[in-house]
Amino acid sequence: MLAILSIDFDYFIDASAEQRDRYFLRGGEEIPRRRLGSLWAERYAAYPQLRGIGVVEQFGLVKQFLGALNVERSKVFLSETHRAIKCVIDAIPVEVPLRIVNIDFHHDYYHYYSGGDFCNCGNWLRRVMEERPGTQVKWIRREDSQIATLEGDFPFEHTTDLGCVFQERFACVFMCRSPEWSPPHLSGFYEELACALLKKSPQALASPGARTAGG
Repeated sequence: MLAILSIDFDYFIDASAEQRDRYFLRGGEEIPRRRLGSLWAERYAAYPQLRGIGVVEQFGLVKQFLGALNVERSKVFLSETHRAIKCVIDAIPVEVPLRIVNIDFHHDYYHYYSGGDFCNCGNWLRRVMEERPGTQVKWIRREDSQIATLEGDFPFEHTTDLGCVFQERFACVFMCRSPEWSPPHLSGFYEELACALLKKSPQALASPGARTAGG
């Protein structure tokens, strides 16, 4: 069985669901990337307390764990959006059994899509399970993450115990920034995780092509 560690940086933001609803942007991937900077600036101006939000206490442990992972460079993927993990999974032969451990504030098993956007950052896991129903899934969530779906509660294993991830071994790691859900002043923390994964310095990570290691 091929084990994939999936990480959405929004998990690490030390903000409750209520604070996210109040301070963060309205909308998701449909927001044009060129507008994100100005929209976040408006939120900072309206809610100065937003700048006081940091990352969760376990951030350092995860950074340490990622730095110690022995995963081939070609199997490490960084992206701005979680939807890109579907391309990574699609490249794996369907006969290979998968286990996905997803560290994420959201379960990404939602139904919604608009227009021709059949797969997005909120429903990629549903699309995977439709095509590979035998896939094992474990979701590492926050205490106040929404667990509801249209069919009832999230139907796969889920836990708030982040430490359980440290006991597993992975053949592939995917991590996304999710700038629609992550305040820009926390970008440096995302870069720290990326550097740990790629075994690179911040300066090296900033070089052309470094963010797309593995694809």
